[in-house]
Amino acid sequence: MNVRLQILARHPWLAALAGLTILQVASSGLLRGATLAGTADVLQFTIMLLMLAGVLSNVPKAKAHVRGFWLLLALAVAMWTGVYSIWLYHEVIRHTPVPFAGAGDMLLALHVVPIMMALAVLPHRDRRAGALPSSLEFLLIGCWWLYLYFQFVFVWQYFSFHPAIFHRNFNVLYHCELAIIIVSLFYLWRNSRGGWHHVYGHYLRAFLIYAPTSAIVNVLIQQGIYHSGGFVDLPLTISLAYIAWTGFHARTVKLYADRGSEPLSTVAIPDWAASIGAVSIPVIALFSYERLHDPAGVRHFRVALGFTAMFVIALLIFTRQRLLNQRLTSSLQEATHAYDNLERLQMQFMQSEKLASIGRLVSGAAHELNNPLTAILGYSELLATDTQVPEQQRGFAEKIGQQARRTKHLISNLLSFARQTPAMKRMVDLNALINNACQLRMSELPGKISLVRDLQADLPQVLGDDNHLLQVCLHILNNAVDAVEGVVGAEIVVRTALRNDRAVMEISDNGAGVTDPLRVFDPFYTTKPLGKGAGLGLSACYGIIQEHDGVIECMNLTPRGAMIRISLKVPEKPAPVPSAHNAGVVEISKP
Repeated sequence: MNVRLQILARHPWLAALAGLTILQVASSGLLRGATLAGTADVLQFTIMLLMLAGVLSNVPKAKAHVRGFWLLLALAVAMWTGVYSIWLYHEVIRHTPVPFAGAGDMLLALHVVPIMMALAVLPHRDRRAGALPSSLEFLLIGCWWLYLYFQFVFVWQYFSFHPAIFHRNFNVLYHCELAIIIVSLFYLWRNSRGGWHHVYGHYLRAFLIYAPTSAIVNVLIQQGIYHSGGFVDLPLTISLAYIAWTGFHARTVKLYADRGSEPLSTVAIPDWAASIGAVSIPVIALFSYERLHDPAGVRHFRVALGFTAMFVIALLIFTRQRLLNQRLTSSLQEATHAYDNLERLQMQFMQSEKLASIGRLVSGAAHELNNPLTAILGYSELLATDTQVPEQQRGFAEKIGQQARRTKHLISNLLSFARQTPAMKRMVDLNALINNACQLRMSELPGKISLVRDLQADLPQVLGDDNHLLQVCLHILNNAVDAVEGVVGAEIVVRTALRNDRAVMEISDNGAGVTDPLRVFDPFYTTKPLGKGAGLGLSACYGIIQEHDGVIECMNLTPRGAMIRISLKVPEKPAPVPSAHNAGVVEISKP
């Protein structure tokens, strides 16, 4: 007994529900007449308020679709509480019998629909396994049940009052809803684990108590022998208290999402339920219209109701289809963008692999050649400076040394291509670097070629090796000069800008363009005549930019010309160096 008291002390809401239930039992045996009815109404209304509080207490800590589950349950409980408030108003405040067929009947008949919607949310499922059902699908389900109520219950209450048909249709509709709730809870209880398994189980047991008790109460009301607070209300009160307790109990268990292997699409109820409801409305309307023995007012109301329902359903389906088309279009665009990014990433990976393989080969060969070249250079210098060696032989030794030094320079270039020289990174002003490259290239511009600089004045600095980046600029400028050679009105444009927190440099020309822009960074790929290029320059540029965590791209322009775009990251705390003298467009021409 002490243990039970300690449990009640730790859980005041449980103590309150237990006390109210005990009070209901005591009042059923001790009180009579209006006092008993009033006491029962107050107790049940209080339990309903606690039920609403228990459900709402789960909303703040819930996430995403789980919050929708608790909010829909709260809506159902609020409608349910409205029914008991009507009983409280008539029997306690006004001391009058509850109307035989009043406004509370609609709330009682339809309060189960939000519970269906809440269960259809499937809060125990991991949302990453599939998309959240659309709210329009829930609206379709709600409209369908509302249509059934007006079609079979409301019409016999207000257009042609018939107590027997009204009670029969009301009981059939309401208990069909309860049966669906029980079947759904049983399914969810069997297919869930952890905290949700316990929550579904408690709600299932509570509704298994409530459903038959509600059926008995409705029969007694129809026969006119029901009075509030009797012993038949005890299981009803117990079931309500059980539902209220479950709401508070859900806060104490861990409601983790189930990441099981079952696909969400196999249990997504709203989609097919909404489709069945939309198709069944015209069938039900046609069947009801053919009942010629029904009063004319009933048949006319049903015709108007059928057309209204079909219009609303068609509007919802049209809206749902539009939203679905927009979602599909957006998904297609995202998929296309992702595929393009994947192709670009794959090409960059292949390019990096090619450069890495060739770099390892060149590195090994260069190191092996350096040793004998060093010896050749040493011996050739000894022979060239030895006075005892005839002059003709000393001349040969000097030529050997020249060729050896030329070979060593070539090996040095190969090692540079293989990126064996480590980059010495520091903050670099791209505008100043481009100005240096342009000044170095100006003196060698052949013919009439315009070199235009369009540099952003407040361009932030980037982290990089200024020597390596200068080599990249010079090599791209050389390629641009070669591309516009012989072109009338030849022009090369160098542009810098800040785009999406990245420093972008673009070098474009108005030449003939590039045959295959996707292959220009491949090693040994060149379109220049034999002897004018080995096809390693842009590959080396690609490697340098990759080493700087940048992106280099080649593209053809319209109507003609090509452009190389380089994008480099800007540090989080850049050190921008204003270079106002670089702002604007400067054209330098060489006659």
